[in-house]
Amino acid sequence: MGSVVRAGRRLWPAAGLAVPLVLLLGGVSAPVAAADAAGAQGAAVAEVCGKKTGVAAAKGKPKGAAGARGTACPAQRGGTKPKAERGPAGPQGPPGPCVDIDTVGVPGSMSGAEYSAALTRGRTYVGYRSAPTGAYAWKDLTNYRQTPGYPRNACGVSVKVADRVYVKVLTTAGAVFETSCTLTLTCTLGWAAVINP
Repeated sequence: MGSVVRAGRRLWPAAGLAVPLVLLLGGVSAPVAAADAAGAQGAAVAEVCGKKTGVAAAKGKPKGAAGARGTACPAQRGGTKPKAERGPAGPQGPPGPCVDIDTVGVPGSMSGAEYSAALTRGRTYVGYRSAPTGAYAWKDLTNYRQTPGYPRNACGVSVKVADRVYVKVLTTAGAVFETSCTLTLTCTLGWAAVINP
């Protein structure tokens, strides 16, 4: 009986070591087997994606974690498109409305009085104000009865003050016309053509 007990005691440590050793080897081999399976799945996905897009499948095994996520194909960068050629220039659009203004101070004025000529909506005006921030008194210079000869295609305006107030307009055809008024803006002279520049 004693010899059987001693033999059993000698076998126990060997059996105690064998069980943890089996568990240890099984635990190490399980992740390796899972990684190999995931890598194989990733390689299959790469092959399928390569066939769908016409791109050769990637060499080698992809990482197991990436391969195990599913069979969706990753985005792949396409080729560059050729640069489009610039088309011909389109026709020129209609000209915009002619709007202009010019201002000149009254020589020797202590109050900052000034004259202005303005062109808007096809009409030309001359105005006076006694202070730089005061209200203007405007006179219409397109009245064919008082100032005949006004060009219909006027597009620019200028004003000058000497013994009278002189107003000039420039037409879209490049012609210059002028008229003048008294310093109190009595305007009775018609428009006269000036030699074109």
